[in-house]
Amino acid sequence: MIYADSSFIAACYLEDEHTPAARSYSVTHHPRLPFIFLHWPELAKAITAQSADAEADWEAIKTDVLAGETLYAATVDAERTGRRAAGLLRHFYPRWKKLRSLDAMHVAAAVESGCKIFLSFDTNSCQRILAATQKLEVWPALTKDERARLE
Repeated sequence: MIYADSSFIAACYLEDEHTPAARSYSVTHHPRLPFIFLHWPELAKAITAQSADAEADWEAIKTDVLAGETLYAATVDAERTGRRAAGLLRHFYPRWKKLRSLDAMHVAAAVESGCKIFLSFDTNSCQRILAATQKLEVWPALTKDERARLE
């Protein structure tokens, strides 16, 4: 299974520097991506901040989640996900101060969902690095700087 954080999903719907890569991955791999409670507020913010046609983009996401083909409404156990995220933060935050709670929640949700691949363009928060520590294959591959932070 494949998990996409909000940065990947936003790049599929909005025009940003990562849109060509996100759309290329989607065309090549045809992923069916779980869409969980964490995605709604983050995408609402991204659309409000970045979209020239926010209403149409918001409707497109809602329609796709409802259709369940590329995005599907998924349920994760919030208690287990939250506890896992708390453990990740307690262990890794002292080392990576840019690690945010929602980033740890996305990684925890991916692990709790049994995903093996983690799609993310978020190179500013250590989320991708955290995903790699949990044995998730990160796409795009970790940068040299990200790999160095694993040591």
